Amino acid sequence: MIKKLFANVKLVNRVAPNPSLTADELPGHIGNRRTSSWWEPIYGPDIIMSAEAYDWNLNRDAGPHRRFVPAVALSRKLNAGEIFFVRKMTFRECDFQGIFRGDPIIMFEDCQFINCDFAYSSWTGAHFKQCAFSDSSLSLASFERCEFRDCVWERLGITSRTEFIATFVSDPKAFIQATVSRTNPEDASKKHKSYQAHRLSGTRAHVLRSLILSHAAVGDEHIYYRTVRLHELQRCSARLAQNVHELVHGNVGRKFGSVLKMPFNLLDYLLMSLLGFTNAWGDSVSRPCTLLAGMFATFGLLYTFLPFKTIITHPFQKSFDITLLVGYSNQAADADKYLALLQDAHAVVAILLYTVFLSTMISKLSRAR
Repeated sequence: MIKKLFANVKLVNRVAPNPSLTADELPGHIGNRRTSSWWEPIYGPDIIMSAEAYDWNLNRDAGPHRRFVPAVALSRKLNAGEIFFVRKMTFRECDFQGIFRGDPIIMFEDCQFINCDFAYSSWTGAHFKQCAFSDSSLSLASFERCEFRDCVWERLGITSRTEFIATFVSDPKAFIQATVSRTNPEDASKKHKSYQAHRLSGTRAHVLRSLILSHAAVGDEHIYYRTVRLHELQRCSARLAQNVHELVHGNVGRKFGSVLKMPFNLLDYLLMSLLGFTNAWGDSVSRPCTLLAGMFATFGLLYTFLPFKTIITHPFQKSFDITLLVGYSNQAADADKYLALLQDAHAVVAILLYTVFLSTMISKLSRAR
C-alpha cells in the first residue's frame, strides 16, 4: 500500500541529501499535509522543515526537531539479527515516511513523539514501549507485527486507512479516546462542527474493527475482548451521532429517516451494553453463571415473601424450575395476575442469561477466537 502511495503522490524536494547518503538513496519528502490537512493535529502552515533529513545519529542530541525522517536513513543503521534501540528520544514536529522494517525489531523506549506525522510510512517489527504520542497523526500509516505497550496518547489523528496487522495496543480505550478531528479554521458553523464530530465517531469504529482483527492474532485475551466492547459500542455511537447530525442539519427526508432510525439505534446501544456486561463481552463464563445463581435466589425470596393469592409451598423449587426452564408450564396461576407477571418476567430474564451462558461456554470450548 505504501509503495503505491509513493508512486501516486508528487515528490516535493523539501530536503537536501544527507552527507551519509547518496542522492539516489534519499527519497524526497512527499505530500503537503501540514499545510492542507486542517482536520489533523499536525496541521501547521507556518511550520518550516529543516533542509536536512534526519540521519538517526542518536548520540548527537536528545532528538530531531522539524526534520524529515526517511526510512532509508534508518535502514543503514540496522544490523541483521540485532535489536535497534531508541531510548529517551524526543521527536518534535517530524515527518516519518517510507518502509521501516526491523530485523528483528526496532525498539522505542520512553520516547516522545510531539506533533509528528506518520503518514506514508509503513512499520514492520517496531515496538513502542512507554512512549508518549501527543498532537501526532497515524493517518495513512500501517503497522504490521508492531506493539504499543503502556503508551500515552493525547490528541491523535487517524483515518479509516490507518492499518493494524498483527499489531498489539495494550490500552485500546485510551488510544481511541485520544483521537480528534479538528474543524476548518475558515468554517465556524455548527453544522461543520457536528459533521466533523459524527465523522470522527465513524472513523473510530472503523479503526477499532482493524484492531479487533489484529488482536485476534496477537496480544492478551482480555485485551481482545476489551477491544470488542469498544468496537461494538462505538459502532452504535457512530450511528446515533449520524442520526443527531441529520436530524439537526439534514434536509426533510434525512430528518424523517433519522427520527425512524434513532430509537432502534438507541435500543441497539442499550441492548449491547446490557448483554455485553452479562458475559464481559465474551470473556467470562463465570459471570452469567453467577447471575443465574443470583436470579434463582432473588426470585426464590420474592416467591417466599410477596403476598400472592396463590399459596406457594415450595418457592425455591418454583424458582429453580423457571430459572432452568424445566417446569415453567406447570407454574400457571389462574386469577393471580401479579404472580403470573412475576413468573413471566422471571422466564424472560432466565432465557436471556441462560442463552448468554451457553453461547459463551460453547464459544470458549468449541473454537479458537
